[in-house]
Amino acid sequence: MASSEFKGHRKTKHDHNLVRSSPVCSVRLGAQSGMGAGISAGEARTVLLKLRADQRSLFIPSIAFATIGIILAGLFLIILKLNSGTFIYTLDDPYIHLALSDQIRHGNYGVNAGLHAAPSSSILFPFLLAPAAGTFLHPYLPLILNGLALFMTVEIMRRFLLHLRLAQDTFGAVALAGSLVLMALCFNMIGIVFTGLEHSLHIAAVAGIVYGLALFLDENRMPVWLPAIIVLCPLLRYEGLPLSLAALLVLALRGRWRTAAGTFASIVLCLAGFSTFLEKLGLPALPSSILVKSVMGATAGGGTDAGLFESVVKNAKSMYWNNIGFLMFIIWVAAVTLCLHEPLTKPQKWTSRGLMSLVLVCLITGHALGGRFGFQDRYEVYAVVGTALLGIYLGQGAIRGMLANKKDRVVLMLGTSLGLLLICSRYCETTALAPIAANNIYEQQLQMHRFVSDFYRAPVAVNDLGLVSYHNPNFVLDLVGLVSEKARLLRATHADSATYGRFVSENGVRLAIVYDEWFLGQIPVNWEKVGSMALSRKDVSPAHNEVEFYATDAVTAAKVREELQAFRKTLPPQVALTVR
Repeated sequence: MASSEFKGHRKTKHDHNLVRSSPVCSVRLGAQSGMGAGISAGEARTVLLKLRADQRSLFIPSIAFATIGIILAGLFLIILKLNSGTFIYTLDDPYIHLALSDQIRHGNYGVNAGLHAAPSSSILFPFLLAPAAGTFLHPYLPLILNGLALFMTVEIMRRFLLHLRLAQDTFGAVALAGSLVLMALCFNMIGIVFTGLEHSLHIAAVAGIVYGLALFLDENRMPVWLPAIIVLCPLLRYEGLPLSLAALLVLALRGRWRTAAGTFASIVLCLAGFSTFLEKLGLPALPSSILVKSVMGATAGGGTDAGLFESVVKNAKSMYWNNIGFLMFIIWVAAVTLCLHEPLTKPQKWTSRGLMSLVLVCLITGHALGGRFGFQDRYEVYAVVGTALLGIYLGQGAIRGMLANKKDRVVLMLGTSLGLLLICSRYCETTALAPIAANNIYEQQLQMHRFVSDFYRAPVAVNDLGLVSYHNPNFVLDLVGLVSEKARLLRATHADSATYGRFVSENGVRLAIVYDEWFLGQIPVNWEKVGSMALSRKDVSPAHNEVEFYATDAVTAAKVREELQAFRKTLPPQVALTVR
C-alpha cells in the first residue's frame, strides 16, 4: 500500500514538474497563482491534460494537411511527367481568364486586343490575375491561388468541426483529420485546383459563410469578416448569390438588420455596377459565359425559344437525374421538413437549427434553378461542400453520440467513410484522372496554339478559345459565343452553314479549327478539310478526341497543308496529325 502510494506521489510530482517546464503553462500558472505560489497536483494534472489536448488538436490535423499536400504535389508531378515538363491545366477555360487578365493589364476588357468581351463567369477572378500579367508567374497564378484556397477551405472546415465539439479525444481528433482528407478527396476539392478556375476560391467563401453563421448563431457574436465574405461569394461566382442572400436573412432575423441591409446594398452595388460596366462596353448585362452555359442565363439573354419556367424546370430535372444531385434533393426535402417545424408565423423566433435548415434549402434551391453538374465535376462542388457542412451542423448531436460510443465508433466511422467513397466515387475518379485531363489539353489545345502562333500566324476561328488566344497576337474568332455576341446567337439559333460561312469571312478568317460534332450540318460546303489531329489517350477533358482543320479557300488550303507537314514533326509522340 505504501509502495503504491509512493508511486502515485512520484507520478504526480513528475506531472507537476512537466507542467512547470512548459513555457506556456508556467506563464498561465504564474498569472493565476501569484509570485512564488505553488499549484496543487490536481491543477497541474488538469493543465497538463489541456496541454496534451492542444498538442493533439494541432499535430493530428497537420497530418491531414500533409496528406492533402502530398496528393496535390503528386498530381502536379505526374502532370509534368506526362507533358514533358510543361504544366498545363485540366481545362482550356482558365486560359480564357489568363488572356482576359492580360488584356485588363493593357486597359481592355476582352480577349482580342481592342475588342470588348465578357467571357468569364467570375467578376473578380480575372482582376486577381491581372497584376501578374506579363510576368513568368502569370500562367501559374491560378494554380497558386487555388492551392492556397484549398488549404484555406480545409482549415475553415477544421475550425468548424472543432467548434461543433467533434474532436473531444484522440479518436475524435483522428476522425476529424480523416474527415478532412476524405472531404477534400471525395468532393473533388483537390482535383478542382488543377482546373485553374475560380471554383476553389468560391468553395472557400462558401465554407467561410457556413462557419461564420455557426459562430454567429451559437455564440451570439458575428465575426468581423463574415459580411465581407458574404459580399465576396457572388463576385467569385454568380451561383454564390443564393447563399449570400440566405446568410443575410439569418443576420436580419437575429437582429442584425442594419449589417444585413448594408451588406445587401454592397452586393447590389457590385453586381449592378459590373452589369452597367458591361453595357457601357456595348455588351449584354450578364457575362457571355453565363448566357452560353446557363439555361436561365440563355433564356434571359435571348436566342432561345424556351420560357423562364420551362428553363428552370429543365435545370431542376438535370439535377434530379444526377446521382449527387438526387442525394442533394433528398437532403433538401429533409431541410424543408426541419423548416416546417419552426414557427412559420414568427420566423424571428426560429432556432439556430431552423435557420441553418433555411440556409441549406436556399443553397440547394439556388443550384437546382441556376447551377450545373459535370464538366470536370466543377460546377456543383461549392454546393456539395456547403450541403455537407450544413448537414454536419444539423446532425452534430448524432455525430457526437456516434463518436462517444467507444464500443462501435470505429465500425461506424469506417462504414461512413466507405459510404462516402462509394457515393463520391465519380469525384475521386475525376481527381485521379486530372493528369490525363491535363495531358489532353497539352496534346490538343496547346498544340493548336503552337500551330497558330508559330506556323500559321494569321487570324483563326475556333470553338475552344483559351489556349489558342493566350499570348497570341493574331485575332481569334470564337464560334461558340464566349467573346462574340453574334456567334452566341448563331449557335443558340442553330444557324445554317451559309450563315456561318458569311460570319467567318466577314471577320477576315480563312482557317477554322473545330470539332465536327459541334457543327453538324453547319460547315460550309466550300470549306476544305485539310487535316485532323487526334489525342494519344482517351479524352477526359476535351469535348472530343479529334479536332479538324478547315480552310475556307483553295489558296489557304495549300498553304496550311505545307505548314501542317512542318508542324507534324514537332508534335509530342503518338499525337496523330493527318494531313489531307
